[in-house]
Amino acid sequence: MGIFISSVNAQKQPAKKKQISLYAGMGLDYGITPEFNDYLVAQIPYSTSDSIKSFNAGIEFFGGLEYEFSSTISAKLDYSYYIRSMSYSYSPAVFDYTINGHQPYIIVNYMLKFPNFNFKFGAGVGFHFQQVDNKVNNSTTLTYKSNGPSIRAEIVFSPKLSNNFYGYLSGFAFGNFYGSLKDNSGNPLKAPNSNVEASVSGYGIGARLGFSVNLN
Repeated sequence: MGIFISSVNAQKQPAKKKQISLYAGMGLDYGITPEFNDYLVAQIPYSTSDSIKSFNAGIEFFGGLEYEFSSTISAKLDYSYYIRSMSYSYSPAVFDYTINGHQPYIIVNYMLKFPNFNFKFGAGVGFHFQQVDNKVNNSTTLTYKSNGPSIRAEIVFSPKLSNNFYGYLSGFAFGNFYGSLKDNSGNPLKAPNSNVEASVSGYGIGARLGFSVNLN
């Protein structure tokens, strides 16, 4: 009897440890902010405003923590700091704007694991905090803020570089639904002779490059 019990126990597979990983890197966002573009066209003199592009690029620095619930499902807390700068000259005036934002997400992934690489297909929601700085001159910068929800879908490719170290390459699509930009007094950002309140809501695509480290 003791030999039989020992034999059964020997055949049991050890429980697989739930994986926790940390990732970080840098990304490029390419998208459109229709309401803010309309504000720029109305704000900037015509001879310069025709150079305003509909789609613009910004960069993000990202990091996050991911937990695997099973061999196919994981969830992660994702954070990125986004920044985009633009400047338009119309002598003697200079229109200088910087958009920056804090962009947290909760994303759920479906995973396909292979010996030397992993694929992950994810979707999630977040709530973002955006700021637009309008540098009027060297001594004056007007600041406007807004916040609101965002959605993101992504594909992540993670090649295995060593036992616990992976590369991180992803492509994603996003949609942002922010409120109107307002200063500290609650005054909305509007172009002269316009009642339309500016916003940095928009949509687009992007790519990320970084690394991932297994913590256990």
